[in-house]
Amino acid sequence: MKDVRILITGFEAWAGKKNPSGMIAKNLDGKAIKGLDVIGRVLPEDFYALPGLSKKLIAEIRPDAVISTGWDYTKAIKVEKIALNVMNSFFVDSVVPDNYGNKPSHEPIIRNAPIALQSTLPADEIVQELRKNNIPAVVSYYAGTHCCNTVMYSFLHTDKVKISGFIHVPPLPEMVKGVRTDSIVMSIDEQEKAIQLAIEVCARHLLPSEKDGHQG
Repeated sequence: MKDVRILITGFEAWAGKKNPSGMIAKNLDGKAIKGLDVIGRVLPEDFYALPGLSKKLIAEIRPDAVISTGWDYTKAIKVEKIALNVMNSFFVDSVVPDNYGNKPSHEPIIRNAPIALQSTLPADEIVQELRKNNIPAVVSYYAGTHCCNTVMYSFLHTDKVKISGFIHVPPLPEMVKGVRTDSIVMSIDEQEKAIQLAIEVCARHLLPSEKDGHQG
């Protein structure tokens, strides 16, 4: 039986803040979880580089599943269901460029591609598993239009893996000092546990059960 691989991506630090998603990707790289080999990669906060990087990683690693992660001011872990073919650097009424100064305005991520793609993550199962473990989690239908959405759409568009999707994590406690927000905060250990649980749910869909292995 061939190795079954899951690619976990996170982002580099952005806008002068730490990025727990990149920390999670680094921490999980090289681990084996429920029969899945985990490959973790930290991606640049770069709108225009992400589509090409997604294709390159799929070709190099040949994962069976991809879970991309990023952080947001959120009231729970958000398991995203929809990616839009839109790059837009506006947050409310402010332009927020990526780390490389790019400020796209209502641009397609991939030209002549569908306006939206649906995640193939078992989102509802992941949310249920996190809640069972006392981790606040919700299904979300809007991943924004910044780099998080861009990487989610880019991986889905490759159409080369069985399972692909995106999970938003909240900020670390130290990231909200002096910031007015109603977001929850969560330690890096708890966030990493949440992504590990998501990987375990994916494993159920990627690996034959013991019962299946004894059939025939």
